[in-house]
Parts: sequence; structure tokens; C-alpha cells
Amino acid sequence: MAEWMEELRKLEGLRADSLITEEEFEKQKALLIPSQSNVTTYNLLGLGKGVSILSGLSAVLGLLTLIAFAYRASLLSDIKNGEYVSWSDADAADAFAGATVVFQWLIGIALLVLLIIWGWRAAGNIESKGRSGRWSRGWAIGGWFTPIMFFFVPYQVISDTWKKASDDVMTGGNRNNFWLTGFIFWWVSTVLSWLGSMAFNSYDTYSSLDDAITGDTLYAISGFFSIVAGIFIAIAFNQMSKRHTQ
Repeated sequence: MAEWMEELRKLEGLRADSLITEEEFEKQKALLIPSQSNVTTYNLLGLGKGVSILSGLSAVLGLLTLIAFAYRASLLSDIKNGEYVSWSDADAADAFAGATVVFQWLIGIALLVLLIIWGWRAAGNIESKGRSGRWSRGWAIGGWFTPIMFFFVPYQVISDTWKKASDDVMTGGNRNNFWLTGFIFWWVSTVLSWLGSMAFNSYDTYSSLDDAITGDTLYAISGFFSIVAGIFIAIAFNQMSKRHTQ
């Protein structure tokens, strides 16, 4: 946190304890806060549009994932029940499922990079207004890579930049429910796909074919959650980026 922000918090404490008047507080505050010419602020519309586009693509891939893995699960069920499945159909199902996984990873990495950049810049924007969130700006990056904390810190960092960006007291403190829902559904999708992958990869004999079916079913369900997450995150970042231009 910037040194001037720490001093401002102390000043606010003095005002809260009635040790200084409101007039004295405003004078000291004006001296502490850097002038706008010395503060870097970011227009997040372009970056937010990039996040929204990639989130939309993620939703499309979620639909393809649902179709691909549900189809392969149905073929595996046919094999288990003794029905005939051609090699070409089996290979096509494997290729379809494999392709969706590859593109999910590629888009997921690109989306993560943009989310980190957006969070970092948005945190800088609210700091330029003399405001701060629950976590320092560095957690806009570190929160995504710290075990356990990556389940909630990235959400809170970005959520706080939404709340603190508005000068309107009435609307500024409200959370963005699209971001909350999108973040939760994204993690549910991620966990389900990981469990699905573990279950599918655990089978190596006909007797454990049920594991493969379970794995593909979980992966298909993760596709549904990915659809919802992508749509909600796209909407959220469109809204949040616009607030940072007001």
C-alpha cells in the first residue's frame, strides 16, 4: 500500500475520534493525495471487452464440452452393454473430446492473464482515488497462485474494485452478482473437470469402464457450469469496466 494511503487512514482515525475537525481533515487530505497529474489511471473498456470476448468463447467451449463428453459417455455405455461401436466412431469421439480440452486450456490461460491484468489496473484506479479494498494491489496477481486463497481472494480483489470505483455512495457498495455467480460457477466447472479427468484416466481394464463413464459424465456437467460462468463473467466485466470510466 502506498505510504500516503497509510497516512490518510491515520488521518481518518483522528477525524473519527474527533481529534481534528472536518475542515482540518480536508486540508490535510488534499496535501496527502497525489495530484491527478502524478497518478496513473487506466481505461479498462478495451481490456474488459477482451475479458468478455474470451469469456463468451469459454461459454461456447463449455457447450462443445458438454456435447463431446456426453457423446463419448454414451458410446462407452454402449460398449459396456455389449452393443457394437465402430473404431471410427470411437476415434472421432476421442478426438472431439480431446480437442475441447486443448482449446479450453488455451482460452483459459489467455483469460486468466487478462483477469490478472484487469484486476491489477482496476486496483490501481481505486488507489488513485484514495481508496483500498480488503487486499493490497499485489494480491490481484498473487491471489490466483496461492493455494486455498485462490478460491476467494481473486473474487474479493475484483469485487472491491467494482465497489470502490463509484463515487456514488448509494450504488458503490453493492456487489456485482454476475461476477460472484460467474466466479463460483467457474470454480465448480474447474473442480468437476479435474475430477472427471482423474476418474477417466483411472480406468485401464474393461472392469473399470464405469470409471471412464463417470469421468466423462462429470466432464459433461462441468461444461454446463462453464457455459453459465462464461456468460455471467462476460456480463460482469462489461459492467465493471464501464464503471471505471465514469
